[in-house]
Amino acid sequence: MSTDAALAAVLDVDSPDRRARIRSLIDSTEEGLDDRILALLADRPPTAASVLCRILAERNPDRDPSYALDFFARRSGKPGVVDAWMRRQAYGILGIGYGIPRLRRASPVEHYRRYLASWTSIRRFKAVWSLGDTADPAAVPLLVKALRDRSWRIRANATTSIRRLARDGAVAPEAVDSVADALVACLKSRRPKLVELAAAALSIPLLRDRLAHERRSARLKPSTAAIVDAALEGEVPPLHPIWEGDFEWVAGE
Repeated sequence: MSTDAALAAVLDVDSPDRRARIRSLIDSTEEGLDDRILALLADRPPTAASVLCRILAERNPDRDPSYALDFFARRSGKPGVVDAWMRRQAYGILGIGYGIPRLRRASPVEHYRRYLASWTSIRRFKAVWSLGDTADPAAVPLLVKALRDRSWRIRANATTSIRRLARDGAVAPEAVDSVADALVACLKSRRPKLVELAAAALSIPLLRDRLAHERRSARLKPSTAAIVDAALEGEVPPLHPIWEGDFEWVAGE
C-alpha cells in the first residue's frame, strides 16, 4: 500500500486496516514522510492527530517534542493557565496516545520519577503505566522500586510495565537480577492477580530461568505453584495494546 493510502486509512478512525497502516508508516523509509505527517496535524481532531503524533515519535524518538506538546495543549482550546495545565497533563496516561513517553527530549523518565514520589496512588499509577512505554533502560530501576510500592495495584501495574520494557529491549542484562528479585518478592503476595502478573513477567525469556529456579527450590503455596507452572507453560495474560498502533505480545514469543 502507498503512503497516501496508509495516511488515509490512519485518518479514517473506522478503517479496518488502521492498525496495520499505522505500523507501515512507522516502518516507512519514504523521504519527506515526516514533513507530510506534520502538515496533516493542523485542524485534525484528537482521534486522528494523536495517532499522527505517535507515529512521528515512533519514527524518531529524538525529535523535538514541541509538535506533540503544543498539539496536546491545544486540546483545551484556551490559552494561558489552561494551556500550561494541559501541557502538564501530557505526561499523564493520555499522553501515551501522543507518544510523549517515547520522546527522549521531553525528559519523560525524569517527569515520571517525580510522580512516583507522590503520596497519591493515582499519580504513582499513571507514572508506572507511562514508564513502561518509554522503551528507556533508565525506567527499569524506577519500576523495580514501584514493584515494592505499598499499593498492590501499583505493584501489579509495574509487572506489566516491566514486560513492555522487555518487549522493547530496554531491560539490560545488568538489571536482570534486581528486576527478578523484586518480581520474586511479588510471588509471595496474598493477591492472586499480583502473583499471576509477577509470574507472567518472570516468564519472559530474559527472566525465565529465575522463575524455574524459584519453582524448584522455593516452598511455594499450592495456589502459587499452580500459577507459576502455568506461566512456565506459557499460559499468561496477554500484553494488550495501549494505543492504536501497538501490538499484543506474550511472554513466549
